[in-house]
Amino acid sequence: MRSWAVIFFIPFMAFGQGQESAQTSRLTYYFTLYSQADGPTTVDVDAIADFANKLEQKRTSFRKEKDFLEYLFVKTHRQFLKTYVEQSSFRDLTESKTYNCLSGTALYALLLDHFQIPYRIMETNYHIFVLATTAEGTVLLEATDPLHGFVDKDKFVEARINQYKQNALRDGAPSKTYYKYEANLYNEVNLDQLLGLLHYNLSVVAFNAREFPGAVQHLGKALDLYSSPRIEEFSRILILSVVASDLDVSVKEKYLRSIQSLRKKQLAVTASVQ
Repeated sequence: MRSWAVIFFIPFMAFGQGQESAQTSRLTYYFTLYSQADGPTTVDVDAIADFANKLEQKRTSFRKEKDFLEYLFVKTHRQFLKTYVEQSSFRDLTESKTYNCLSGTALYALLLDHFQIPYRIMETNYHIFVLATTAEGTVLLEATDPLHGFVDKDKFVEARINQYKQNALRDGAPSKTYYKYEANLYNEVNLDQLLGLLHYNLSVVAFNAREFPGAVQHLGKALDLYSSPRIEEFSRILILSVVASDLDVSVKEKYLRSIQSLRKKQLAVTASVQ
């Protein structure tokens, strides 16, 4: 049987008091939610709350919002995004300071949301990034590029976006087979859909490890949160892999029923909103 090594995002470079309280609660809520995507854990929400508070104290010292955003970008990398690891989860940000494209982007999105800086989370086939709107113009934040990932010149922002829109699959490890998506994605996603993508990534990790129960479980959570061609396409891959596996027939049937049930549920939801 052919072994699929499905990779989600591939980096282009190894490159008022009441209102304030409500924003902090929103930050810690999503931070906890994302951290627990791969299972229950004791999340140190004080770490992100304290970090955001320190950034807030520095914010008034910047005359331009863009300068504050660059400060936020650099400080976040130094505090949480120490080592790029392709198959890492959001929880790893606090436990080991490791990150990937998706988890790093999620963290930047949460901080922009906290500081009420208008932003858009943009998803392509093999990448995800954030566009922030400041008084001085648009800024692109590229989580996997600590040196040049803060892009604030219009022509360079446009060039980066055009590069990502090409949806080119970079060559990876020779020992792996990389799946090329049929879809051509350039979508804006919100914080809840981002959680769906975190579950999608966890489903892919489980799939690559041939852990079908975990793959099916996370796929179901992903489909509940985000109706995406990527997730639908992966569900078909999972079905084909289960069929071609050497699992016991009864076990195969169990997994196939679960996946088909998830797909039917998603199709029903999609039809109801059209």
